Amino acid sequence: MSEGILDWLAGIGAAGLAEIADAAAVAPATAERRVRRLEAEGLVGTVRLLHGRPALVAITRAGLRAAGREELAPPRISSAGFAHTLECARVERTLVHGLAGRYTVHSERELRAWERACGVVVASAELRFGARGARERHRPDLVCVPVARGELPVAVEVELTVKAPARLREIVRGWARCRCVAHVVYYASPPVMRALTRAIADERAAHAVRALELARAGEL
Repeated sequence: MSEGILDWLAGIGAAGLAEIADAAAVAPATAERRVRRLEAEGLVGTVRLLHGRPALVAITRAGLRAAGREELAPPRISSAGFAHTLECARVERTLVHGLAGRYTVHSERELRAWERACGVVVASAELRFGARGARERHRPDLVCVPVARGELPVAVEVELTVKAPARLREIVRGWARCRCVAHVVYYASPPVMRALTRAIADERAAHAVRALELARAGEL
Protein backbone atom coordinates (compact mmCIF):
# COMPACT_ATOMS: atom_id res chain seq x y z
CA MET A 1 0.00 0.00 0.00
CA SER A 2 0.98 3.67 -0.40
CA GLU A 3 1.35 3.92 3.37
CA GLY A 4 4.50 1.79 3.20
CA ILE A 5 6.04 4.20 0.70
CA LEU A 6 5.10 7.14 2.90
CA ASP A 7 6.55 5.53 6.02
CA TRP A 8 9.89 4.85 4.30
CA LEU A 9 10.06 8.29 2.68
CA ALA A 10 9.45 9.91 6.06
CA GLY A 11 12.70 8.41 7.30
CA ILE A 12 14.91 8.91 4.25
CA GLY A 13 13.33 12.23 3.19
CA ALA A 14 13.62 11.87 -0.58
CA ALA A 15 14.53 9.17 -3.09
CA GLY A 16 14.27 8.07 -6.69
CA LEU A 17 11.50 5.81 -7.97
CA ALA A 18 13.83 2.82 -8.19
CA GLU A 19 14.63 3.04 -4.47
CA ILE A 20 10.97 3.61 -3.60
CA ALA A 21 9.98 0.51 -5.56
CA ASP A 22 12.67 -1.48 -3.77
CA ALA A 23 11.59 -0.24 -0.33
CA ALA A 24 7.95 -1.07 -1.06
CA ALA A 25 8.85 -4.40 -2.72
CA VAL A 26 6.78 -3.58 -5.81
CA ALA A 27 7.45 -3.17 -9.52
CA PRO A 28 8.65 0.31 -10.65
CA ALA A 29 5.39 0.90 -12.55
CA THR A 30 3.37 0.13 -9.41
CA ALA A 31 5.56 2.44 -7.33
CA GLU A 32 5.08 5.21 -9.89
CA ARG A 33 1.28 4.88 -9.74
CA ARG A 34 1.31 5.00 -5.95
CA VAL A 35 3.63 8.01 -5.93
CA ARG A 36 1.31 9.84 -8.34
CA ARG A 37 -1.59 9.14 -5.98
CA LEU A 38 0.39 10.45 -3.00
CA GLU A 39 1.42 13.52 -4.98
CA ALA A 40 -2.20 14.26 -5.90
CA GLU A 41 -3.00 14.16 -2.19
CA GLY A 42 -0.16 16.59 -1.41
CA LEU A 43 1.76 14.03 0.63
CA VAL A 44 4.84 13.95 -1.61
CA GLY A 45 6.34 16.20 -4.26
CA THR A 46 8.49 15.51 -7.31
CA VAL A 47 11.73 17.46 -7.78
CA ARG A 48 13.69 17.61 -11.05
CA LEU A 49 16.92 19.61 -10.83
CA LEU A 50 19.55 17.72 -12.83
CA HIS A 51 19.17 17.01 -16.54
CA GLY A 52 19.40 13.32 -17.35
CA ARG A 53 19.09 12.22 -13.72
CA PRO A 54 16.02 10.55 -12.14
CA ALA A 55 13.54 12.78 -10.39
CA LEU A 56 13.50 12.87 -6.61
CA VAL A 57 10.30 12.15 -4.75
CA ALA A 58 10.29 14.11 -1.49
CA ILE A 59 7.89 13.83 1.41
CA THR A 60 5.97 16.97 2.34
CA ARG A 61 4.99 18.28 5.75
CA ALA A 62 1.50 16.87 5.18
CA GLY A 63 3.08 13.54 4.33
CA LEU A 64 5.08 13.56 7.56
CA ARG A 65 1.90 14.22 9.52
CA ALA A 66 0.15 11.36 7.73
CA ALA A 67 3.06 9.05 8.53
CA GLY A 68 3.08 10.10 12.18
CA ARG A 69 6.61 11.50 11.90
CA GLU A 70 6.07 15.13 12.80
CA GLU A 71 9.36 15.22 14.69
CA LEU A 72 11.05 15.28 11.27
CA ALA A 73 11.25 18.27 8.94
CA PRO A 74 10.49 18.17 5.20
CA PRO A 75 13.72 17.69 3.23
CA ARG A 76 15.37 20.69 1.61
CA ILE A 77 16.75 19.75 -1.79
CA SER A 78 19.19 21.99 -3.62
CA SER A 79 20.82 21.52 -7.00
CA ALA A 80 24.16 21.05 -5.19
CA GLY A 81 22.78 18.32 -2.93
CA PHE A 82 20.49 16.61 -5.46
CA ALA A 83 22.93 13.87 -6.55
CA HIS A 84 23.99 13.26 -2.95
CA THR A 85 20.39 12.78 -1.85
CA LEU A 86 19.81 10.25 -4.63
CA GLU A 87 22.98 8.36 -3.75
CA CYS A 88 22.20 8.25 -0.03
CA ALA A 89 18.85 6.60 -0.79
CA ARG A 90 20.57 4.06 -3.05
CA VAL A 91 23.18 3.26 -0.41
CA GLU A 92 20.48 2.95 2.24
CA ARG A 93 18.70 0.29 0.21
CA THR A 94 21.96 -1.61 -0.35
CA LEU A 95 22.72 -1.55 3.36
CA VAL A 96 19.22 -2.65 4.33
CA HIS A 97 19.53 -5.72 2.12
CA GLY A 98 23.09 -6.53 3.10
CA LEU A 99 22.62 -6.07 6.85
CA ALA A 100 19.14 -7.52 7.30
CA GLY A 101 18.75 -9.14 10.70
CA ARG A 102 21.92 -7.54 12.05
CA TYR A 103 21.34 -3.79 11.73
CA THR A 104 18.57 -1.32 11.07
CA VAL A 105 19.51 1.60 8.83
CA HIS A 106 18.51 5.20 9.54
CA SER A 107 19.06 8.60 7.96
CA GLU A 108 20.86 11.69 9.19
CA ARG A 109 17.49 13.43 9.61
CA GLU A 110 16.31 10.68 11.95
CA LEU A 111 19.56 10.81 13.91
CA ARG A 112 19.20 14.58 14.25
CA ALA A 113 15.70 14.13 15.68
CA TRP A 114 16.90 11.47 18.15
CA GLU A 115 19.75 13.62 19.41
CA ARG A 116 17.49 16.65 19.73
CA ALA A 117 14.93 14.64 21.70
CA CYS A 118 17.36 12.98 24.13
CA GLY A 119 19.89 15.83 24.36
CA VAL A 120 22.95 13.58 24.01
CA VAL A 121 25.23 12.47 21.21
CA VAL A 122 23.99 9.17 19.76
CA ALA A 123 26.14 8.60 16.68
CA SER A 124 27.79 11.89 15.76
CA ALA A 125 31.33 13.26 15.81
CA GLU A 126 32.06 16.30 17.95
CA LEU A 127 34.33 18.85 16.29
CA ARG A 128 35.51 22.36 17.19
CA PHE A 129 33.83 24.64 19.70
CA GLY A 130 31.32 26.96 18.04
CA ALA A 131 30.58 30.63 18.65
CA ARG A 132 28.15 29.78 21.46
CA GLY A 133 30.68 27.67 23.33
CA ALA A 134 29.23 24.31 22.35
CA ARG A 135 31.01 21.80 20.15
CA GLU A 136 29.99 21.61 16.53
CA ARG A 137 28.39 18.26 15.80
CA HIS A 138 28.92 16.38 12.55
CA ARG A 139 26.31 13.75 11.76
CA PRO A 140 26.81 10.92 9.27
CA ASP A 141 24.60 10.51 6.23
CA LEU A 142 23.35 7.15 7.53
CA VAL A 143 23.66 5.23 10.76
CA CYS A 144 23.46 1.45 11.09
CA VAL A 145 22.05 0.48 14.49
CA PRO A 146 22.86 -3.06 15.66
CA VAL A 147 20.01 -5.35 16.59
CA ALA A 148 22.16 -7.00 19.26
CA ARG A 149 22.29 -5.17 22.57
CA GLY A 150 25.60 -3.82 23.78
CA GLU A 151 27.02 -3.14 20.32
CA LEU A 152 27.74 0.34 18.99
CA PRO A 153 26.26 1.73 15.78
CA VAL A 154 28.25 2.15 12.57
CA ALA A 155 28.32 5.58 10.94
CA VAL A 156 28.17 5.79 7.15
CA GLU A 157 29.28 8.74 5.02
CA VAL A 158 28.50 9.12 1.30
CA GLU A 159 31.08 11.39 -0.32
CA LEU A 160 30.69 12.44 -3.94
CA THR A 161 32.67 15.69 -3.97
CA VAL A 162 36.01 16.66 -2.45
CA LYS A 163 35.83 18.80 0.69
CA ALA A 164 38.48 21.39 1.55
CA PRO A 165 41.48 19.47 2.98
CA ALA A 166 41.36 21.19 6.38
CA ARG A 167 37.63 20.51 6.75
CA LEU A 168 38.00 16.89 5.69
CA ARG A 169 40.83 16.33 8.18
CA GLU A 170 38.77 17.91 10.94
CA ILE A 171 35.85 15.58 10.31
CA VAL A 172 38.09 12.51 10.05
CA ARG A 173 39.81 13.58 13.30
CA GLY A 174 36.41 13.90 14.97
CA TRP A 175 35.44 10.41 13.88
CA ALA A 176 38.76 8.99 15.06
CA ARG A 177 38.07 10.37 18.55
CA CYS A 178 34.37 9.39 18.59
CA ARG A 179 33.47 6.80 21.21
CA CYS A 180 29.77 6.43 20.42
CA VAL A 181 30.22 4.50 17.15
CA ALA A 182 32.05 1.26 16.46
CA HIS A 183 33.63 2.75 13.34
CA VAL A 184 32.90 4.88 10.30
CA VAL A 185 32.66 3.77 6.68
CA TYR A 186 33.03 6.26 3.84
CA TYR A 187 31.63 5.28 0.45
CA ALA A 188 33.48 7.65 -1.85
CA SER A 189 33.53 8.55 -5.52
CA PRO A 190 36.91 8.10 -7.29
CA PRO A 191 37.80 11.84 -7.10
CA VAL A 192 37.28 11.77 -3.33
CA MET A 193 39.26 8.62 -2.56
CA ARG A 194 42.73 10.16 -2.83
CA ALA A 195 41.91 13.13 -0.56
CA LEU A 196 40.07 10.91 1.91
CA THR A 197 42.88 8.35 2.08
CA ARG A 198 45.37 11.15 2.72
CA ALA A 199 43.21 12.64 5.48
CA ILE A 200 42.85 9.25 7.18
CA ALA A 201 46.63 8.77 7.07
CA ASP A 202 47.37 12.32 8.28
CA GLU A 203 45.03 11.92 11.24
CA ARG A 204 46.13 8.34 11.97
CA ALA A 205 42.49 7.36 11.84
CA ALA A 206 42.70 4.00 10.05
CA HIS A 207 41.62 2.22 13.26
CA ALA A 208 38.28 4.02 13.16
CA VAL A 209 37.66 5.23 9.61
CA ARG A 210 37.46 3.06 6.49
CA ALA A 211 37.26 4.37 2.89
CA LEU A 212 35.59 2.27 0.19
CA GLU A 213 34.63 2.95 -3.42
CA LEU A 214 30.93 3.61 -3.99
CA ALA A 215 30.71 0.35 -5.91
CA ARG A 216 31.36 -1.44 -2.62
CA ALA A 217 28.43 0.18 -0.83
CA GLY A 218 26.93 -2.28 1.61
CA GLU A 219 30.20 -3.51 3.07
CA LEU A 220 30.92 -2.51 6.65
